[in-house]
Amino acid sequence: MSHAWVLEAGGRGLPLGYLAGTAALLWVMNQARRSFWLCALLALPGTLCHEACHWLIGSLLNGQPTGFTVIPRREGRGFVLGSVALQNLRWYNAFFIGLAPLLLLPLAYGLFLWRLGGNPELGWAEAAMMYLLANLLFGAVPSWPDFRIAARSPIGWLLLGAALVLGWMKVTKPNAAGRAPAIQAH
Repeated sequence: MSHAWVLEAGGRGLPLGYLAGTAALLWVMNQARRSFWLCALLALPGTLCHEACHWLIGSLLNGQPTGFTVIPRREGRGFVLGSVALQNLRWYNAFFIGLAPLLLLPLAYGLFLWRLGGNPELGWAEAAMMYLLANLLFGAVPSWPDFRIAARSPIGWLLLGAALVLGWMKVTKPNAAGRAPAIQAH
């Protein structure tokens, strides 16, 4: 692959063009937020995946989804690209349903590794894959209403508290000499 720029990371070559193309598409999608219909059109695959995650996790955790739409609409000063109506949003499922779009991150990572594993030639097929990858990343971000739904659940707060305690214990764990590790700036 002599014609592509390559960035060596962790022993694996990553085509810089692939990363740059995906980043450029994410930038374009973010800039498109200024135009209601352009944003809705560019983000449609990501919106579909985002709402499908809410629907799937809602179905699996007894959220009883009753409605699903990816038809954009204006709401107040902003707009909503899609939504899922749930009939049984409770303390035990709200956290997982609200943050369900985060499941798109491992999917995007898997797609990225799969495409790079085949030493892609940058062209129209890879441009389409970069567009899909950018949409998965764009759709993986929970909205503010998603965060508000997740925050209603004590499970989320307990998991966050446990993660903070474990992180604190790891940072302050004494080393072999019985002292806390020094924090070094690199």
